[in-house]
Amino acid sequence: MTTTPFHFTKIRAWIREAGTIALSYYQTHLTRQQKDDDSPVTKADWAVENFLVDKIQKTYNSRDYGFIAEETGGDWQGKEFVWAIDPIDGTRVFVDGLPLWCISIGLLRNGEAYRGIVYLPVLDEMYYTDDGGTAFWNNRPLAGMIRQKWDKDSFICVPSGIHRYYDIDFWRMRALGAVATHHSYVARGASVAAFYRKAKIWDLAGAHAILTAVGGAAVYLSGKPISLSNILAESISEKPIVAGHPAILEKLLPRIKAL
Repeated sequence: MTTTPFHFTKIRAWIREAGTIALSYYQTHLTRQQKDDDSPVTKADWAVENFLVDKIQKTYNSRDYGFIAEETGGDWQGKEFVWAIDPIDGTRVFVDGLPLWCISIGLLRNGEAYRGIVYLPVLDEMYYTDDGGTAFWNNRPLAGMIRQKWDKDSFICVPSGIHRYYDIDFWRMRALGAVATHHSYVARGASVAAFYRKAKIWDLAGAHAILTAVGGAAVYLSGKPISLSNILAESISEKPIVAGHPAILEKLLPRIKAL
């Protein structure tokens, strides 16, 4: 095991360069293809992922580190540290020319969230944990920003098609298009919670490290805490997930009913 498993300054430079690559495709006549799970992929996804995987593989010894990436999979079994890479979280909004897509890099340790960085290139917003695990938003400490109560102006982040599957008793809901963006906005206190019908390990890994660093949590509808190690094993959680401060989750869970 290496004694310095996360180097924020280095990874920040990588993700900014990856953002520049993604922006070179953004708001162009980009063709998307549909994968077997009906999610879209573009040349931009591949270009960003290939860049980040190459950086990680050349920097971190494969004996100590594994990786899993959305488009290329990876080699992570049996490794204490695993990089989880989402080259463009929110490919649909990216193709539509909307700004809230992001690039996410997470480092898992023994299958659980350890460190993370989420970058929104259009807005030049970055959410991250530093080398010691403290969470920031564009160099501003995130400590104390997560919401512990809501009012009538509060909103929760949801998938765009959630109305077809669940009845959620809440005043305001917004579908912003990317799991890692939603998770980061909960950590920042912009959204009081986020609900995911399904989520993949590369969606969650980076942002969940940020959320847990500020006292947030993510649970299944049963109230049981999520296990990223279980999600890593399958790449996806087929169970719905709710993220927020524990005080929010306690009140919100009874308001979510399957149709």
